[in-house]
Amino acid sequence: MPRLPRPALALLAGVLLAAAPAHASSLPDCPDPDALPAARIAPASLLEGQHFVVEPCARLVGHLARFRLHPRLPPGADALDPPLLEVEGLDLLAQRVAEMEVLQELRAIGRAEAAGAAAWAVLEDTGSALGAVVGRPVESVIGLPAGALRLVGRRAGELGRQAADAGERAAEAMAAPAAGSELRLRPGIELETGPESEPWWRAGGNLALRLGQRWLGYGDARRELAQRLGIDPYSGNPWLDAEMDRLAWAALAGRRSLGAGLGQLGPAAGAALSTGHRVHRLVWTRSPETITAWNRQRLAVLRCGTTARDGFLDNARFSPPLQTAVVEALLALAPQQGCDLLLDVAAAVEREVDARYLVDLLHLLVAAQARFPLRFEAVGQALVMRDGEERLWLALPVDRLAWTPDTAAHFAAPGFAAVADRHLLVGRSASPEARAALLAQGWSILEEAIGPARMQVPAPALPPP
Repeated sequence: MPRLPRPALALLAGVLLAAAPAHASSLPDCPDPDALPAARIAPASLLEGQHFVVEPCARLVGHLARFRLHPRLPPGADALDPPLLEVEGLDLLAQRVAEMEVLQELRAIGRAEAAGAAAWAVLEDTGSALGAVVGRPVESVIGLPAGALRLVGRRAGELGRQAADAGERAAEAMAAPAAGSELRLRPGIELETGPESEPWWRAGGNLALRLGQRWLGYGDARRELAQRLGIDPYSGNPWLDAEMDRLAWAALAGRRSLGAGLGQLGPAAGAALSTGHRVHRLVWTRSPETITAWNRQRLAVLRCGTTARDGFLDNARFSPPLQTAVVEALLALAPQQGCDLLLDVAAAVEREVDARYLVDLLHLLVAAQARFPLRFEAVGQALVMRDGEERLWLALPVDRLAWTPDTAAHFAAPGFAAVADRHLLVGRSASPEARAALLAQGWSILEEAIGPARMQVPAPALPPP
């Protein structure tokens, strides 16, 4: 069976975990009953550095540690917005820490000169002018390059059709909830207040502005900049997003000055990918729409249902790298049944952290090397995989599996007891109480399932430009 890569940062965090302080006397007291010392979960290198510090206590939310990351800014530096980041999960903390060094170097580019601000002003004006073509084409056409009006008009039609199709699918999904919408990726997930903001690459309520950005090559500039920095162009880090936005506009106005600024970057930019998840050339060189079309074609070989497939591909919580990771994992598993169930679960995801969690869940199942043929099933509120030997596999890529009433109820589903050979894959560790209870129920438990053995597959072939 082909193997699939987990984020390299997971390996880094797992290896360095042994370096965490071992003496309980040196750990802080955490007044919150759902919190524990961050040093029990993360190595010291991820808790404090030159440009950041993590609060000493981390809450367990849905069995993932939620860290609070604060920046350390040089005197006189502009404050970051938001002033701190809540980071859910050890893997994502390692990625954010790797991004902190790059962030500080990016903020230094152009601060000594007005080129960045001037570029923003020029391009903002141009983008507004292009956007006005959609609303007032006769008044706005003067001064635009030849063919721009036709291009914007054509793109307006394309985006309008895409929006209409997505809207129809969303309405259908609300009228008939998907089967996977009732499943829980892990027990005890805390409901968040308010929806996440739309990511930059999907934000498009203002069609005119979106068209102007596309015509200017804004998305291309951001992806090219991310490639030169060796970072994920779709990172959900709001601090990094703001700097990428500023420099992408600057790149459009004067690539020469930006190139000079990037030459000042230290080794952090190149190190970001070595501690982050793999970003292959596809997400740097193709638009999100091209990637989605390519993934749609690849899913066709699995004969997944059209409704389930479109619901997953329309979910903006799966950035192009995460969307591609899901497709690659499904192709590696090649489920004979239950593809729609898995994609329905993906379509119901409402937060980026849960999208990443689903990717990690699939990676654990690929690493298990279960016997073909494989199929996905629902047992109670859990999504499980069954293999050709009728073994049951449940993957929980959590930081620490705690035994709570929600956890006990999750595993009390009658369907579990009906299977004699069942295996639980835990991302990192289970509490002694959880381990004892599950062993008593007959589970075979593999902890540190994201351990040192990495999975590898060849880089996928790129779709045509």
